[in-house]
Amino acid sequence: MPNREKSRDLPLFQAYPRLAEAIPRLPLGNWPTPVTHTRHFAEEHGIKTLYVKREDLSHSECGGNKVRGLEFLLAEAKRRRTDTILTFSSAGSHHICKTACHADNLGMNTMAFIVRQPIADYVRRNLQAGLSRGVIYVPANYVTILPKLAWCLLKNKISTKHETPPYIIPPGGTSPLSCIGHVNAAFELKRQIDAGVLPEPDYLYGALGSLGTMAGLALGCKLAGLKVKLIGVVVSYRWYCTPNRWAKLAMRTLDHMQTGDTNVPKVVIDPAELTVIRTSLGRGYAHFTESSANLARRFFDLERIQLDGTYTAKTLHGALRFIGDRALHDKVHLFWHSFHAMPPAIRIDLNALEPNLKQYFIEDKQPFDD
Repeated sequence: MPNREKSRDLPLFQAYPRLAEAIPRLPLGNWPTPVTHTRHFAEEHGIKTLYVKREDLSHSECGGNKVRGLEFLLAEAKRRRTDTILTFSSAGSHHICKTACHADNLGMNTMAFIVRQPIADYVRRNLQAGLSRGVIYVPANYVTILPKLAWCLLKNKISTKHETPPYIIPPGGTSPLSCIGHVNAAFELKRQIDAGVLPEPDYLYGALGSLGTMAGLALGCKLAGLKVKLIGVVVSYRWYCTPNRWAKLAMRTLDHMQTGDTNVPKVVIDPAELTVIRTSLGRGYAHFTESSANLARRFFDLERIQLDGTYTAKTLHGALRFIGDRALHDKVHLFWHSFHAMPPAIRIDLNALEPNLKQYFIEDKQPFDD
């Protein structure tokens, strides 16, 4: 069962103790994640101060930004005594393989309904990691996901050892419950600022995919009293990643928290406070761009921090464009680094894979994936 004593160590729960009693949590990550001052990269781009919040170091095996939300999602699954996680995403998503990794460590199975995406090394590695953890992948598309889910449930294709149904996690692992992990991340950042690890940033940059990380940070920064301006860079779908949806998810998270602790104050996340950058997406979700790929290569050369072509490289590209276009080089900037590369997994038998999965290992990768 969730360890409530360890939960009380979270800065958020120290601010609102009744939340620790109301909302279960399973400690999974290594907190706080460190902050790095990227002096060499910043100097090359004429930026006085650029820090990186190292979410890639949240866990040695299955790190990245997803861990914060999974601490709450998997705790809720345990509370319901289910042994099966059911979720949705693209074939090589970080969300699926990270969920499967941590769920497997807790004795739970994972079933994932997946849609096709461009092929890249990280996609292959994430699929290998998921398969090595026993993930059951069900290929689908945006039209057939719900019918296939209904069919699996009706035909008892989703097996559980217990009588409880599978616990459903939304795409990207994003829900008001999971966002609480990122609300805490803002309180964690506030504590690091107070300790002198970094000055309070003027601007914070993060990826807008399923919106969970940045929604939690928007709410957390408001509750923690931080004045930082949040800049979200679109990396998934332009129609979805809007200030209104971003703010609405933050407010739904606040409502969820207030049901657990009425001492959580009523604050307002105004969409006008949130800035969305749409110019770094390229052809679309998971399609790499030459400019962001070159940027990722240079960032690694100078700072030894690995970015990915789908999320973080595009986010950093958007951040630099934002800084340059507005001549903000003398401000304090913080880049929220959400990517963590999965370690090499055990070899898999390609001949045993269904064609919809096998294609990711035998077809050519997309351009700009070094």
